[in-house]
Amino acid sequence: MKNTKTREEILADFENDLIRFEAMQIQIEGHDEPLVFSRDMFPMPNRLHFIVPEYSVYHLSIRYSVKTRPLRNLSYHQTVKKSGIIVDSRDLPMIQEAMHGQVFEHTFIAGGVPGGAFLRTEYPAKSTIRENGVKIWSYKWTLEISKKATKPTIGGFD
Repeated sequence: MKNTKTREEILADFENDLIRFEAMQIQIEGHDEPLVFSRDMFPMPNRLHFIVPEYSVYHLSIRYSVKTRPLRNLSYHQTVKKSGIIVDSRDLPMIQEAMHGQVFEHTFIAGGVPGGAFLRTEYPAKSTIRENGVKIWSYKWTLEISKKATKPTIGGFD
């Protein structure tokens, strides 16, 4: 039996009392169309899942709004694991002060994915936003590495 959530339940995972996650985009070098997961996409996947060709270089962007108070010294932390072991980790600065009621977008420095037959699989990932080093929001998602000839796409519609 599949565990499917309603659109409202899925979107509820993307916000808390401080921050509202609006979108995550991966722009893969050599591909015109970015992969975009956003609150207004239709149909809405059951989970955040990006399928990226091996050896890709990509730029990750996130868009979020600040809900109840100014947020200071924000940073983004991302981990990607395989069999419970961290295989990639990024700690990136975001903004010194994010004011209440505003929408912000950050595009981070380029990242890359490995390749090879043994590395083509799904990897659990986690994105965390921190204020002054303290977690204020996080979300688990999936990064899937596919064959180089595969077109990048969004999964998670199962």
